[in-house]
Amino acid sequence: MTLDRETACTLIQNSIHTSSIRTFKQTITMRMTIKILQAVIIAAATATGINGQQSAMDIIVADTTLTGTSWSVCFADAVTGEMIFGHDATRNLASASVMKLYPTSVALSLLGPDYRFSTDIYVSGKFNSRRGVVDGDIIIRGGGDPALGSEYFSDHYGDVTAKWTEALLAAGIRHVKGRVAAASSIYEFNPAPSGWSWGNLGQYYGAGVFDINFNDNKYNIYITGYNEGSPAVIDSVELYGRDILFNSYLVSSGRSDQGYVYSTPYSQSAWIAGSVPADSSFALKASNPDPPLTVVRLLDQAMRDAGIRIDTPPSAARATAGLEEMTPLCVTLSPTLEEIVRVTNHESVNMYAEAIRKHLGYAIMGEGTFSAGAEVIRSFLDSIGCEPYEAVILDGSGLSANNNISSLMTVRLLVHMHNSPCTAPFIASLPEGAVSGTMKSYFRDEFFKGRVFAKTGTITSAKSFAGYVTTSSGRRLAFTMFANGFTVSNRIITDYMESVVREIIENY
Repeated sequence: MTLDRETACTLIQNSIHTSSIRTFKQTITMRMTIKILQAVIIAAATATGINGQQSAMDIIVADTTLTGTSWSVCFADAVTGEMIFGHDATRNLASASVMKLYPTSVALSLLGPDYRFSTDIYVSGKFNSRRGVVDGDIIIRGGGDPALGSEYFSDHYGDVTAKWTEALLAAGIRHVKGRVAAASSIYEFNPAPSGWSWGNLGQYYGAGVFDINFNDNKYNIYITGYNEGSPAVIDSVELYGRDILFNSYLVSSGRSDQGYVYSTPYSQSAWIAGSVPADSSFALKASNPDPPLTVVRLLDQAMRDAGIRIDTPPSAARATAGLEEMTPLCVTLSPTLEEIVRVTNHESVNMYAEAIRKHLGYAIMGEGTFSAGAEVIRSFLDSIGCEPYEAVILDGSGLSANNNISSLMTVRLLVHMHNSPCTAPFIASLPEGAVSGTMKSYFRDEFFKGRVFAKTGTITSAKSFAGYVTTSSGRRLAFTMFANGFTVSNRIITDYMESVVREIIENY
């Protein structure tokens, strides 16, 4: 079932707690009043340069090595939403991985922190329990779980295919006349957001989203680099990528990884180019082009190893049986959404963010597409006064360089989440400066200890931070900083950003 925008917005409205900063039923008068007040506050904050804060931005803007760099900076009281400081706060810039705050916050708000994905095992056809014979197939029905088989959650899942095989044996199944297959997908055929470049699709960070995901949809290619300038050699490929045909143009050179895997979803061939460190062994991470087929093969092999006879080999072809023709056998539930969101934002996992976005479309609008998920996010943002129609949102992870959002819109979202029923799990999903996740290398000065919790973002010529900071007076502020178009090192940009945060802490 596909819902129109108005109905979907109504469903989202009914899902939002009444303590939200604004509801879907804001009147036009109130919305216009809010816009006018915000414009006044932004103009005042930017023009006055509150306390010593303008001096930090003056230094940044005056640096001639940053000529051509665009900045969008916004700080606001996390409780009241009062603007503290803004520099070009309404300017839309590439957000990088700060974009992950959008699907994760919306999912926590609409689905709830305790929401779980499911993966179900079914038997289709007739089952003769006395003889242990299935005159049909063993079917895996994916529910979009992004974390299935992930090393991040190894304690939660264990060996899932072994557990499924134990359930099959416990049910008395000894012979399957059909095959192991994946059910028809609950999602669209396309696993990659349209905003991603082709060059990203083969890399581990460009892994697509499927109804059945596994091992974060990635695998390792083990390579040895030899003498400088000589060809590098593929020694072996991790289990999940062994059926892929590789053409390698890798060269042994230098001391850093400059190797790239080029492939497309569902393809069983790939080529590798670039260079890997000379005189060393190296693991190149790649994206799995067809994780559902991987899981089908793993279960097929586990069943055969356990002595279950299967007449037909596994393939990528999906089972056509409807739910009414299948008998449920067992189910595997994911960790809670709260736990998955924490890994998404702490470790900046692109696939998790995109999976959450796509699943929002399925769960809220009945349509498992990226566009439906984006519509849910935009409707939610509109309901809390974020004015998403002023932004360009092409994905949910920030990998696309063509996303364009403002620091002001992001701060509005952060203020909302700080005052929402989901504030605890949301803030817990943000890594701490110098301590955890992708923030380990930032805000390492003792001055910042325990004060900064934020999502980081980095793509070519774009750096970002967004989260919360506690000032010297104990005041909690929501903040966002974007920098785009720079040609200096990321470290110089982050040093400048840290200087802005330092002055805010000192003055408030």
